[in-house]
Amino acid sequence: MNTEDSRLQSKKRASPDRDIDDADISRISSALPTNNIGPRYETTERIFRLLHLLTANDCSRDDIFEQLRDYYKIGEGDEPRVRAPSQRAGRMLRRDLQFLEKMGFQINETHTDNTTRYSLAKGTGPGSTFLFNQTELDALVLLHTLFADPMKYTQIDATHPLPVQPPRNPFAEDILLLIERLAATLPPEQKKYFDRWVRKPFIYFNLDTVTDYLPHRTTIDVIVKAISRRQQLRFEYASLQRQKIPHEHVDPYYIVHQDGHLYLIGYDHGSKNEGLLEFRIDRIDGESIKMQPNMVDVERRRRPVEFSYWIDGSIAKSGLSQRWLAHTIEREEAYIDEDGKQRRRVLVRAKAYNEWRIIQQLHKYGDKAELVSPPELREKMRKEVERMHNYYQK
Repeated sequence: MNTEDSRLQSKKRASPDRDIDDADISRISSALPTNNIGPRYETTERIFRLLHLLTANDCSRDDIFEQLRDYYKIGEGDEPRVRAPSQRAGRMLRRDLQFLEKMGFQINETHTDNTTRYSLAKGTGPGSTFLFNQTELDALVLLHTLFADPMKYTQIDATHPLPVQPPRNPFAEDILLLIERLAATLPPEQKKYFDRWVRKPFIYFNLDTVTDYLPHRTTIDVIVKAISRRQQLRFEYASLQRQKIPHEHVDPYYIVHQDGHLYLIGYDHGSKNEGLLEFRIDRIDGESIKMQPNMVDVERRRRPVEFSYWIDGSIAKSGLSQRWLAHTIEREEAYIDEDGKQRRRVLVRAKAYNEWRIIQQLHKYGDKAELVSPPELREKMRKEVERMHNYYQK
């Protein structure tokens, strides 16, 4: 026996059954029932029975003929050769399978030794046409733009440069394939509109990351699996000095997208920084991450940090940061700045989860913001500003 023939192969239906032409398909298709008697009804019922069988099972040819022997007119006294591809029942099965493929179903074949098995690919079949209104169609275009490379359809023009952004979002490819599959079912006019505006959108709004997270997709999948099963994780994490630090017991809660990066929010047990921490996904060693048998504490909740800060009135007027969980304006007052000019400032009380992010966000305002409370957080800010000041004394 040829080893190539005996090797397990899985593929879509191919050449051996391609001697059935479109005329054969048309004859089968025309056999749709106009009433419930005669050959037309029998052919239609046989195909539906075959479709139902393949939807639920992975079947060999013998399985099909055994389950549907009456529909393929196989009698008790018939010789086995009638089931061969070149014989009566075999030809009927070939025509039925090809008709299903013509209708949009994907029939997978698996060959092992001398046995051929058939199964129906999930999600295949006759496509339905989606009818969107104009607002929905524009939303579909925008959704595509969120994940598509802005340079994919745009010719390079030195007078109107666009940022070159390679695919970095680990979910972009899957989402784009889904959107394009959906768009393929649009009516011709809507499909033409969609194709036109994804190639030249009015809004370049790309939801990308500042670091290439595509190589970390496997790590993300392991984390998501652990979250869904409520199991702890262990992994090695690279510090800012790029030293790998082991974290043996981490309760994973969710992954968030912040400032162009993906972070795992989890509770770290046993380390000197025990508590709820943010782990940047690209700094988790993918080869070290493992699911642990220990279950996570699902009752634990992140406790927000409440803080207050002064901010220049001109910035407050244009809109306060939406990065906080919540914020309220306590009061507004006038003051004299170092140049003797009268200015106004606003005292804001807000909540956030992470002290480090509070400090980083207020740094962005420069001397237009002053952290007031809590005292321990203000002291951290003072020390950080002092270190920055010392850098410029050299």
